[in-house]
Amino acid sequence: MYRNTRLALFTALTSITAAAFAQPVDGSAKFFGKMLQKWDANGDGKISLDEYLAAASARFEQADTQNKGAVTADQIANSPHAHERIERRAEGLLKHLDTTGKGFATQDDFVAAAKTRFAKLDRNGDGKLTPDELSTRQDKPAAPKHAQLAERRFDELDGNHDGIITLNEYVAAAVAKFKKMDVAGTGRVTADEIANSPQAHERAEHVAARVAKRLDANGDGVVSRDEFLAAARQRFAKMDANGDGFISADEIGQRHWARNGKP
Repeated sequence: MYRNTRLALFTALTSITAAAFAQPVDGSAKFFGKMLQKWDANGDGKISLDEYLAAASARFEQADTQNKGAVTADQIANSPHAHERIERRAEGLLKHLDTTGKGFATQDDFVAAAKTRFAKLDRNGDGKLTPDELSTRQDKPAAPKHAQLAERRFDELDGNHDGIITLNEYVAAAVAKFKKMDVAGTGRVTADEIANSPQAHERAEHVAARVAKRLDANGDGVVSRDEFLAAARQRFAKMDANGDGFISADEIGQRHWARNGKP
């Protein structure tokens, strides 16, 4: 019932995602080949600015279902590409949880993953998480935006609001997450149920609203075609490391693939 409000991955909607041009490492070579097949109109093995903008225009037109030349946050959240992306992310999450290849994840799978994650976050091994442990990575301070997100997440997990998160609280959150996804009450969730979960629904609207606000340069509440393509041009310029007007596989390194290419 939440199929129409999938998670909109904003990097894919505001421009052609950097993952499409990631350096071939691990699974990226096959992915990069598919993107070239779609966007490399002249078959020269790289993406020109014109090809990049043509693909961005196609993405915009898919979201602009009313043909008004502008899209709202809701249209971004409901775009075909957002639908495709959330399906891939759901499949990736299921693969991570379903370690035995059952084709679904159980509550036990969610709990096992939560315990593993808790152990990684609990760097001093004292059996509890502090705000600092949740908001930093590898002993490096998080960016302000990420720190704020971590603070909100900490408040959600700290059930008794005593300033720490115990393993029991962390596991309880994982169980609650599973139950929200298991809308049929079968004791198992599939990738489709993950994609259609209330959490995906809520995050879709939240992310899409943030994207629309960022792209809406004139503050009129919608993202015009010009604003959409302006963001694409900026993204292209950042990826075109040598400034030759083309994006090739070796210009986008493993860091971009790890951040944007994984399901």
